[in-house]
Amino acid sequence: MNRFKNIIKVYKRDIKSLNKNFIAIIIILGVCVLPSLYAWVNIKACWDPYENTSTVPIAVINNDKGTDFGGKELNVGNEMVKKLKSNDKIGWKFTNKKEADMGVVDGTYYASIEIPADFSADIVSVLSDNPKHPEIIYKVDTKENPVAAKITGMAKNTLINEITTTFITTVNKTVFSSINEIGRNLEKNKNEIIKLKESIISMNRNMDLILAGLESVNTNSKNLNGYLSVVRTTFPEITKGLENINSKSSNTNETINQTNNIFNNSLNNINVILKQAISTNNRVQSVLDNLIVLNNESSSNEANSSIANLIMDIDSANKNIDSMIEFLEKINNTKPNTEVSKFIVSLNNVKGALNEEKQKLIKIQEIASNSSKVNENSINELKRNISNTNKQIESVMNVFNSNTRQELSTIINNFKNSIQDASKLIKAGNGLNTQIENLLATSTKGADLSAKLSKELIDKLTEYKGIIGQLSKKLELVSNDDLIQIISILQNNPMLMSQTAAYPFNIKEEAVYDIPNYGSAMTPVYSVLALWVGTLILVSLLKTEVVDFEGSENITIRQKYFGKMLTFTTLAAMQGLVVAVGNKAILGVYTVSFPLMIAFSVVSSITFAIITYTLVAIFGKFGNALAIVFMIIQLAGSGGTYPIQVDPLIFRILQPFFPFTYSIGGFREAIGGPLVSSVILDFIMLILMGSIFVLIGFFLKSPLHHKVSKFDEDFKASGISE
Repeated sequence: MNRFKNIIKVYKRDIKSLNKNFIAIIIILGVCVLPSLYAWVNIKACWDPYENTSTVPIAVINNDKGTDFGGKELNVGNEMVKKLKSNDKIGWKFTNKKEADMGVVDGTYYASIEIPADFSADIVSVLSDNPKHPEIIYKVDTKENPVAAKITGMAKNTLINEITTTFITTVNKTVFSSINEIGRNLEKNKNEIIKLKESIISMNRNMDLILAGLESVNTNSKNLNGYLSVVRTTFPEITKGLENINSKSSNTNETINQTNNIFNNSLNNINVILKQAISTNNRVQSVLDNLIVLNNESSSNEANSSIANLIMDIDSANKNIDSMIEFLEKINNTKPNTEVSKFIVSLNNVKGALNEEKQKLIKIQEIASNSSKVNENSINELKRNISNTNKQIESVMNVFNSNTRQELSTIINNFKNSIQDASKLIKAGNGLNTQIENLLATSTKGADLSAKLSKELIDKLTEYKGIIGQLSKKLELVSNDDLIQIISILQNNPMLMSQTAAYPFNIKEEAVYDIPNYGSAMTPVYSVLALWVGTLILVSLLKTEVVDFEGSENITIRQKYFGKMLTFTTLAAMQGLVVAVGNKAILGVYTVSFPLMIAFSVVSSITFAIITYTLVAIFGKFGNALAIVFMIIQLAGSGGTYPIQVDPLIFRILQPFFPFTYSIGGFREAIGGPLVSSVILDFIMLILMGSIFVLIGFFLKSPLHHKVSKFDEDFKASGISE
């Protein structure tokens, strides 16, 4: 009991000393507020830096001369400049090459992006037999500011993605516009097409009956007028349909030619896309070779950057293959074909192989992030997989060129031939109708002409019976619903279809722990660092040894140690309270649980005070140095600013033993949203670490007291210590 009273006596003596000295009160208040200023200034300085990137100057040089595409002028560079001028996320500066190069060198611009003169021509060449890979020249000043270099890198990637999307949209819009024009022409004649189809089928089915009737007329002229009446009622609808369709036959031929050209271009694009996939794999292999060199030089950052670019290339190849599969599936759904189905399966297998490469690249990236060196066996294994994938793609190309392309051409030619046969029949039918009408008109002149007229009519119908029968069989295979559906698909909005192909999906982002600004996210780091600095100020300004007072001779060294500890922890608690309240009230830091932030701030500050006070109380001046070193190590290895996984191995091993780890974690729980298990763990670890240092002080304070005191006195006697 006396021990506890002695501890309280030391504590009360310090508090009374403060109350009696106004200057001491002012200094203590300053000590309580000073650490907060460190936190508040730094938090405010980085409140939302990535929202102010519009002031980061990046030079843009557009030398693109443009090219001809589909009979129209295409200048990708000019399109990009227009879009960048309306993009205020980066401080785009449009200038010439000389000024841009000089600006990057002297720090006027953080980076420059140059679009070469032949850029549009090289992009369009991917649709030819001799594609060229277009290049954008990107120069960055990494000396001026490392974070700015990352921002300019993101700007470069944004520009590249914008160019890719614009080109895909332009190409698809041209194709779909041509198809849309064909669809509109067919829509105008939809009813006539359906009526003509049904009339031809009906005529073919009743051909024997018509011929039998005419034979009867030929042998019995008395029944001529009755049979001719039947014939007159059968042909008007066909005649009307033939007249309407014949007037549109020139448009139909043009439509057939346009459709045929579009399908042939699409088949050529399949080879181009497969060649691009092989080219992408070749670039992957080349970068993997460079990655082995980077690995040997322990350049993990460059390795990560290279792998990230590879993953983007593979994603682009997969998007092209998806567009190819979608095109083939539409054809296969309209006219199922075994060879086309097998080819679609082969394309999906290629896509799966590319995705497998992507996953292995992601694993290599993770290994590079964790250990700084990538296992060369993993890289070589991936290179073998890439080689196998290239062989697989080449096999798919061979199958396409030898079998599948012929099957697709056959499907397209069948469609073309069917329409051409119908056109021939329409023209022939027009002549036939005229002769039939003439025959029917002259039949009224007399029964003596009936035998001659019926014979001529039988000859004409017999002549065209084979053509009508063949066309009827082909038309019976196509339902009216199929015709309407095909015409409807061809009339889809070309802009909507091109945008859908360019943006096949949207990304829906959902933040699990949503923190609205960067300053709030960095609050845990700066607040915890400020609390530790605050305890360093306390042990630097205040005495850790008890000044003699009446009755102090009966107090042991351990009791004095614990009495002083109460003083330091009280002041540290005040520092923690000021930091937490100021974060919310002055800066407006976002918090899900403000009381929890206060609790962690106070508990962390008390724990830090116990640690620093114990080190200084036991080891004197040397303990002060230890407290500073401990702070530096924790700042680097607690995972406060960067993920701990990217830190060197030694810090990943030591991180669980740092108080900063749990203090920063506690602040994050209060700001982003508490997870009960994490909150409990952080509290327990902070209390446990404080308790460990209390025990260290309990056992070491007395044995080391006189030795440390003599060390400090000798150091003070040197004249360079206070």
